[in-house]
Amino acid sequence: MTCPAHELACTRRFLDWEDVDLIRELTAQLTGERKVEVVDLGSGSGTTALAVLAERTKRLRIISIDHDLTALHWAQQAIANVGHSDCVEFLLADTTQAAHGFLSNIDFLLIDSSHEYAHTKAELAAWIPKVHNGGFVWLHDYRGPYPGVKRAIDEERGLTQIGIKGLGWAGRKFPYE
Repeated sequence: MTCPAHELACTRRFLDWEDVDLIRELTAQLTGERKVEVVDLGSGSGTTALAVLAERTKRLRIISIDHDLTALHWAQQAIANVGHSDCVEFLLADTTQAAHGFLSNIDFLLIDSSHEYAHTKAELAAWIPKVHNGGFVWLHDYRGPYPGVKRAIDEERGLTQIGIKGLGWAGRKFPYE
């Protein structure tokens, strides 16, 4: 089924069709009555947030973080175009430093901000502790021309891989006893 995220992925070419599908599949598993907390690192053109919104618009809060004001503008416009600005907050900040202001209640962490090993590794170190046990993590550019992204996630011991689709990697934070 096509959605605005698929359409944007085709026109902007930051994500591909399969990336959108994987995000939607994970979002569909976020069930329950409480508000779902999603953090989106790297607002880009808004495709990742739109993929989440294609599956859920009720009891949802997405915080989209980017260091680039132009990217935030593109993402804000994409979200406004589908009429769900009430679900999304935009934050202009360094994606690693922004983690300090968050509690450990994130249901879904989306990472598509840096393609460098050191920065991706720092983001994972800052944000994985904020994802609740059993929460999802999706990382873009796992497959493709950025070996640092793959290396960083392959070294992460707090996650269990649950799928790879398109250029994206999906995992789940396994429960700690």
